[in-house]
Amino acid sequence: MNFILILAFFFPIPQHTTTATLIQQKTDTASIDTSSYAVLPFNPNRDSFIFSEHFKPANISADDIKKIEKIISVTVAEHNKQSKSIISKPGKYYKQIIAVTNANGQKEVWVNCFCTPYEKRHWRKGVVLVLDGGPCFFNIKINLSTTTVMSLAVNGVA
Repeated sequence: MNFILILAFFFPIPQHTTTATLIQQKTDTASIDTSSYAVLPFNPNRDSFIFSEHFKPANISADDIKKIEKIISVTVAEHNKQSKSIISKPGKYYKQIIAVTNANGQKEVWVNCFCTPYEKRHWRKGVVLVLDGGPCFFNIKINLSTTTVMSLAVNGVA
């Protein structure tokens, strides 16, 4: 299965690269620090800019987090080859996850990533939105069922 990386300004990844193949090449993720994750419930009223109201909330497992971390690692490596806005050490970023099930019964996630626990008191309670911030702030939308990266947006990329 092919995957397409869509940046804020549409930089495609070569079609011969598959996420599944790249994920299998990555190292074990047993050392993922899950304390840097916040799983936020899907709220169609608040989160309509991410997913439409036709999506349903979904749960996230430890295996899902490992899969997300692998996909982010592969996607960021591809992004860094094509962009001047380098994302450094994405495994160290704090991540907010909103998980849903789409109309086809597939699990999709939106992962909001940032270098530091911005608004330390609130980052586990609500979506952190910033203007600019460069590669310290990015988000990625993934279909976990198909391991397809649907979009990658890096803040401040022009």
